[in-house]
Order: sequence, then C-alpha cells, then structure tokens
Amino acid sequence: MINIEYNRKEVREKYKELFEHSLDLIYVNDLNGNFLDASDLTLIALGMEREDIPNVSFIDFLDRDNLIKAYKVTKEIKKTGKQSAQSEYKLKTKMGDYIYLETYGIPLKKDGELYAVLGVAKNITERKNAVKKLTESTDMFKALFKEGSIPAYTWKKMNGDFILIDYNHAAEKITHGIVENFLGNKATEMYKDRLDILNDLHLCFNDKTHIRREVNYRFQYSNEEKFLLVNYSYVDPDLIVVRTEDITERKKAEEGLKESELKYRNMVNNLDVGFYQVTLDGIMLNHNPAHNKILEYDLSESLIGKKVTDFWQYPEDRDEYKKKILRDTFVKNFICPSLTKYGKKVVVQLNSHLMLDKQGIPYGIEGTFIDITERYKLEEKLRESEKKYRNLYDNTPFSVVLINTKGIVVDMNPKATLMFAYSPEEILGRKFMDVSIIHPDYLPTILTLFKQFLKGEKIHRIDVQIQTKDGTTIWTNLQAALMKINDETFVQALFTDITAKKEAEFLINEEVKKLKELDKIRKNLISRVSHELKTPLVSVSGGCELLLTLYGDKLKKEELEILELIEKGGKRLKHLVDNLIDISRIEYEKFKLVKEPTDFSALIREISEELMYSIRERNISLKLILPENLTIELDKVRIEQVIMNLLSNAIKNTPPKGEISVNLMEKENSVELSIKDTGIGISQEEMDMLFTRFGKLERYGEGYEYIDIQGTGLGLYISKEIIDSHEGEIRAESGGRNKGSTFIVKLPISC
Repeated sequence: MINIEYNRKEVREKYKELFEHSLDLIYVNDLNGNFLDASDLTLIALGMEREDIPNVSFIDFLDRDNLIKAYKVTKEIKKTGKQSAQSEYKLKTKMGDYIYLETYGIPLKKDGELYAVLGVAKNITERKNAVKKLTESTDMFKALFKEGSIPAYTWKKMNGDFILIDYNHAAEKITHGIVENFLGNKATEMYKDRLDILNDLHLCFNDKTHIRREVNYRFQYSNEEKFLLVNYSYVDPDLIVVRTEDITERKKAEEGLKESELKYRNMVNNLDVGFYQVTLDGIMLNHNPAHNKILEYDLSESLIGKKVTDFWQYPEDRDEYKKKILRDTFVKNFICPSLTKYGKKVVVQLNSHLMLDKQGIPYGIEGTFIDITERYKLEEKLRESEKKYRNLYDNTPFSVVLINTKGIVVDMNPKATLMFAYSPEEILGRKFMDVSIIHPDYLPTILTLFKQFLKGEKIHRIDVQIQTKDGTTIWTNLQAALMKINDETFVQALFTDITAKKEAEFLINEEVKKLKELDKIRKNLISRVSHELKTPLVSVSGGCELLLTLYGDKLKKEELEILELIEKGGKRLKHLVDNLIDISRIEYEKFKLVKEPTDFSALIREISEELMYSIRERNISLKLILPENLTIELDKVRIEQVIMNLLSNAIKNTPPKGEISVNLMEKENSVELSIKDTGIGISQEEMDMLFTRFGKLERYGEGYEYIDIQGTGLGLYISKEIIDSHEGEIRAESGGRNKGSTFIVKLPISC
C-alpha cells in the first residue's frame, strides 16, 4: 500500500459544507483508525482538544465488540471502495461518559488509491437512553398495563393475522367504551386502509423488536384527526402490546418550536450587531455573520472552537468581565478593546448574560456586541474638548450669558462684561429681568420666549436692544441654546453687537421704499403712455390702409413706398403698445381670461394660413401634424396670440429652404403643442433670457442675414403669462447654435 499524506486543506475545501455547517460529527481516520482531522462539534462530543488529534485513535474510545464492528466496516470499504452503510457504536469519551453514534464512512482516494475514511456521525445517545427506558422488563410492563395512563391494546398473532384481545382502562376511557366492540376483530379488517399499521405489526412480531412511530390517525367514533405516538412492543411469542399516546398538542408545540427556532436563527443571522455564545472558559460555541463582519473575518468562516481571548486586546480584561457576569448573571455596556482578524484595534461594547442548564448551573455566556470605535474616539475627543471649553468660553468673540431655569444669571464671559459695562458681581446671582440690561420695550417678549424655550419649543434668533450701564442703547442679535451641566439644565444666551448692521438696514429700507415708489411711477407711466399712444396709432394705421386701398393704383412708386413704410411702422408700434398694455395688466393683476370651448386644431390651421405669405416668401416648408378635431376650454384670443408669436419666431429664425413642423397631440389629461424649426437654435446663455421681460435675443454676423431682428423681447414673456394663467406649461429645447429649436406648450384639458 502506498503511503499517502493527508492533505487537510484539500479535504476541508472539498467537504466545506460538512465541516463548517453540518450539525453532524465530521472526522477523518486513516485505515488503522487513527484520527487525522475532526470538526469542532466532534472534538466537543469526544472531549478532545485539536492538539490531541495526532495522538488519538478510535481504539481509545471503543470496547472490543465495537472495535470488531469498526474493523469489519473498514475492511468492507477497502474491498468495495464505496461508502459504507450506517453502523451504530458505543464510545467512551475522554471524560469517561458513554455516548452512542450512528455513523457511515466515505472513502477518501488519491490517484485511485484509498488512504483514509471520512466519517459522518449522528449523536443518538438521547435516543438510545429513551429506548432503554422503554424496554423495561416484561413482568413490570404487564403489571402496569391495566392501570397505565397511556392507552394500550394487546394483539395476538393467529392464522397469519392479528386479533385484538385486550385493552387497558386508559384505552376504554379515551374511546368512551367503544373499544369493547372491537374485541376479537382482525387487524386486516380494522386497518384495511392503513397498510403502514399492518406492516408495523408484522415487523414488530417478525423481528421480535420494539417499534416507535408517529402517525396521523382519524378516529371513527369521533371523526377527530390526531397525531399519535405508537409504540409496538413484542412481549410474548404470540403477543404484541400497542400503546398510543396522543401527541397532537406536542406536535403543534414542536412545529411552533421549529418555526420559532427558524425565526430565532434568521433573526440572529440578520442582526446588525454581533451575536456570540461561548463556554465559561471562553471557547466559541456559536456566532452570527455580523460577528465576523465586525472582526473582519469572512462571513462564511466558522469561529466555533476558537478562544475568545484571541479577540481581546488585553486578554487579562476578560477575568474582570467573567468575574462580573458570574456575580451579577449579566453585564451591560462592558467596554472591550478588541482585535480584528488582521490585528486592527477596535472598541466594542458587550451586553451579555449567563446561559444556565435545567438545574440552573451556568455553562456558558450569550450576548451581543456593537462596534463603538468611532463613538469611543468621539468621547475621548469630547473629554479633551471639555478641557478646552472654558478657554473657548472665556475668549469667544460672542457675549455669552448662562442662565438657569429660574432665570438667574449664573455665569458670563469677559466679552459680556465689556458689552454690558457691568462687572460680574453686579449681575451674577440676580434674575436677568431684574437687571436693567434688556430694553423695556423688549423685556415682555424675552420673558415669553424664555418660558417657551424651556418647554422645548424651537425659538429663532431675535434682534433686541440692550442698555449698557452708562445708558447707551445698542442693537444685538440674541440666540440661545439649552445645555446640560451635571444633569442641570441651563440656557446659554449669545449676544452679538449688530448696531452697525442695523444702521445699514435702516438706510437700505429707506432706499427700497424710494425704489418701490419709482417702480409705481414706472408702471403708471407705461400704462398711461400706452393708452395715450394707442388712439393716434389706430388713426395713423387706419388712414394709411385707407389711402392704399383707395389711391394705391394712382400713386407714384415713391409715394406708395412712403405710405407702405408708414403703415408697417404703425403696425409695429401698435404691436409694441399692445404688448406694453398687456404687461401693465399683468403687473396690476388685471390680466383676465375669457374661456370657451375651442377647436385647438382649427385655431392652429387659421393662424398658419395667416402666416402663409411669410412662409412662402422665405421658401420654408411647413408641416402640420394635427388631429381632425381637438376641443378644449381656453381663451381663444390669448392662445391665438401665443401661437402667432411662437410660429412667427420660428419663421424669423429659420433660413430659406428650412422646415417648421407643428405637432398637436393629446396626452392623458392634457394637450401638448410643439413647434419645431431647423433654424439658428438657442445657446445656453440665450436659454436663460427666454420668457423674461425685454429678453430679446440679438444674433448678428455672417450667415445670419436671414434672421428678422425686429421685435421688443416681450412676446415670449407675455406668452408665458398667458399659458401660466391657463395653468399650463411652456418651455424651449435646443441642441445649441444652428441645431434648431422646439417650443412646447402643455395645456390641461379641464383648465
């Protein structure tokens, strides 16, 4: 046989889930039974330390009969090279206790050569002890049969079947005496639809053994469905006693316990705080992922079996911690300087309690911890800052006064002494309202605010006048804060001299008042001049139009050009006056809408027809994408003014052979109109000027000869006011210079 060295890392990686997460005992033996490796749970069960592994063999734990059984299993694995069947062993641990294991072996091979066995074992000690108690002597069982508290039934094997021949008082009671009617009945007739029960009767009889089953059974006499713990006991060459214990409530409790345990484990694993369970000697029994995260271990890395003193910066501190928890049964907020996996120093805060067994004897410690490194550092800094506070308090540029909840001045800094011109002896120990510092006009307000502030109400800064000892009045800004000193509440009042600022504010207020008066004059002037200009302009424009109509064909070319020039100038001036009147209405909030149901599509078509001459003159392509009919409530005249302005702007700023598209669509509870052109576009700087009063965009230069620069810059401002009055939106989009622009108007359908 080739001598193959055991590769612990390789085996543990291959069977990682078993070693790190299985609740079974996991171990590795060579072919002579010597231990090569073992999981933490295995070491705990056998009473071993990890350093014991190289010097321990299964021979140390098994008696002769169990050793022979183990030898046969190993021989079978060598022969077949396959996983063994489960076998049961009785072991004596290093502490002298006996335990029972149910185990099977997995062959470990390298290059096809078998060199070790991986064992997977369940600890069945409790189950074996229970079976032992249940298999008491037949004589004692018979004596207790009738008076036992658990329903019991006796079956006799006859002619290949089982006959019910007896029952005890508990069975009679639970069946309300109906069981008597079944005496002499065959099991095959009573349980013809329960092959599992029939099979267990035969199995118990044939193997002369004890069988324990949990079954779900519906009673015919009550139609109740219950969980039963059924014990089949072979007691005589042809007799079987069956005991049926109602475990319905227990099953419910177990299910609840399983659910509770699952919730508990999930809760522990999902905690943001570290969780741990350790023995009193400091051996890790359990932990959660947050424990690993705080101490910089991989989340999947098992720390079970580790000594917790490895995590303490000062292991001797744990003696004090253990002494305290054994005395009080718990510790709260215990500060523990700790070390992470990589030696980083952190500070954690422990909250722990003792774990007690059924007899109330402590066997371990359970608790949680949080990382308070940053808080600890802050507290250290706070302690340092407290030393500096007095120096800062005495040398701050603010005048600081400390007042207790009764209104008595208990402290003041040198700056306050200078501001008030009073010595500390003249103020300290007196109520602040009795000292003639606060100007009488402000004292009632300060008293009210002081009471509100103590109740926890948030108080903003306030400007107050104070009087110095020599009678000088100065302006100060007062702000306050609540503070605790030795669990006593104080009001810290800070006074800042703002006399110069107040004088400046008075001057500014006077100037603002004058500006408001000027603005009012401006508004009135615009309104008056606009209305005064409108009447003669109508006469000029009307007169020119009449002359051109009546005598246009009789006038000379020069005379005709002069009249046309006057007419155009008049129209432009009238347009400007109309805009100024609209602005005046906006500023005086007299801009009113007259809404009525209007076909929006028809309105756009009409405006497009009016501008068709300009469109054709500039050789521009106009594309209308409109619904056949789209009626909403709006002020037709005002919306016509908006569309006329937007479409005119698009024509003015689009070069010959350019394109303009007008798109109208309905979107949920609104309609959206977009007017897109392929013209000069809008820069980001120009975008900021849009929709402002007199926000006219000036674009000059080579290549921009096609742009019509006429206009006042009022059209978009008025358009926005009109759309806002309709509770709508208007905005512009552009990719920049020479990339065209799009103006979008959105109006609610039910505006």
